[in-house]
Amino acid sequence: MAFPPAPRFAPRSLARFALLGFAACSPSPKPDSQASAPPIEPERPAAATTPAPPQNPSFEREARGTKLRLVFHADPLPNLVYQLDCMAGRHPCSRAAYEALWQNELGWDDEDRRTLEAFRKIREAWNGRIELRPPAPAAPLPLPHADRTVAARLSIAGLVARTPDEHVRYLGLVTTPVDAQRAQALVDHFRPRFDRYWEREGRAHCEASAEKLAALFQREGLTGHVEALVGFYQADLPEGAPLHFHLMARPAHRSVDAARQIGGHAVIEMPTGEPPEDRAPVVVHEMLHHLHAAATDERLAALSRSFVETNDPLAAASYAVLDEALATALGTAKAMGRLDPPGLSKKLEAPMGLYAEPTIDRVAKAALPFLDARLAEGKGLHDPGFASGFLAAVHKAFPDGLPPLAYARPLVAVVAPDLWPAFHAFDGAAMASSLGGSTASDAMRAPETLNLFASRPHWGGAFFVTHAEVADLARFEGPIGAAAVAAITAEAQRARAFVYSTQKSPGVYRFVFVADDLPSMNDLVRALAAQRAPFEGALEVVARHPASH
Repeated sequence: MAFPPAPRFAPRSLARFALLGFAACSPSPKPDSQASAPPIEPERPAAATTPAPPQNPSFEREARGTKLRLVFHADPLPNLVYQLDCMAGRHPCSRAAYEALWQNELGWDDEDRRTLEAFRKIREAWNGRIELRPPAPAAPLPLPHADRTVAARLSIAGLVARTPDEHVRYLGLVTTPVDAQRAQALVDHFRPRFDRYWEREGRAHCEASAEKLAALFQREGLTGHVEALVGFYQADLPEGAPLHFHLMARPAHRSVDAARQIGGHAVIEMPTGEPPEDRAPVVVHEMLHHLHAAATDERLAALSRSFVETNDPLAAASYAVLDEALATALGTAKAMGRLDPPGLSKKLEAPMGLYAEPTIDRVAKAALPFLDARLAEGKGLHDPGFASGFLAAVHKAFPDGLPPLAYARPLVAVVAPDLWPAFHAFDGAAMASSLGGSTASDAMRAPETLNLFASRPHWGGAFFVTHAEVADLARFEGPIGAAAVAAITAEAQRARAFVYSTQKSPGVYRFVFVADDLPSMNDLVRALAAQRAPFEGALEVVARHPASH
């Protein structure tokens, strides 16, 4: 399968943390028979002096329950901003589909490439987290708060704005007014061509999807199904709380479609040619991410501790997929069971039938009987015994142990300055940022970098170094282990490219990648990703170029 791109990290940024409560929700992979839309004659950009037409008024439809309101939005400006963020690598999405749209139909050129790069840079210039005071309760593993980052708030500004002026105003609450204006000016570069695409096909598809989804949720009682799970998650939501679903037109393409939850806002890609009703399980799936994150920090911190306190070697890796597995089992599967029971039976039998990632798919399926029993007993996620029961399901799904990549989430990483692309490749392959959170630094000799490991003893770890930097690993004997550092140093004397795996404590692995060029480093990432069982020691890969040491 194609893994979503990992969030980018700015070099020299210590402890920069990314945690997506949803991550790359792609519950149902596309069949191989789905073909891309035939290319048409590309549109040429409108003249620079031609003003963009005004944006269309907001379109929304509601499905009301007794406790929740579901609001389905179909609006042009959020669609455009989403596409630009997607192509800029800012979030998990169907990037190939949108790139094909612009390259094959909307007249992509070098000026567009430069404008998109400027848009990416201005987005990345603002980062950080929004924290409570006093600090949140101590938790050994990350809490699922996707909306407590500056990046998330920038995305939300693009989702709720209906006009360029609104977008500037909302962005200005997070950035400077000047940067907000600059960002919108870059968006305006693409608006004339996008608006023509929207009027030609995007608008009708999204508005019809909003109509049908709202009617379906009202008719089939899916809103009630989610409301019944509020107690299971012990979600701290006010009565009548609105949950917003922003529908994104997505051209037909062979790539896996995506969805994403950010606080009370969900982004749902709506592929052309796919009945909107088929996306209903995705909508339910996303709502459960919001319910999970809406529990109090005290409950969520206690949940993470309950996993660690089992001393199960699969505890941290299992906790990392918990949110996604629950949304897949209680959301995707249960919604399909209501709407299409025969279809659900086929999905349960097919590998990656429920979710386009093998660990989550298998864990969700194995956990269904446990979750059904839990619900029948009136017990929830935060009641005693949940962690041990869920871990039993993980062991059933993977009786021979989880693959090495599972131990890279959550992830602490140390990256040599020139090797950030290798880190991004590893983070993307493991879905570390998306599922468990990650933090990384390229300041190998800074005390703060060593503290990243000291403050996160239950997190997985990775080092990306050249042979010249192997000696610096001596500073990290604590998180790696003295024996492992000695073995890595010896291995570096004879091997040009290798990855060394060591288990620092039960279920907590540290991976050290050693190579002197990016092609060889990327080969190491692929080699580790191909391993199906955990291992300790060196995995050697022939280097692309002679070693330079």
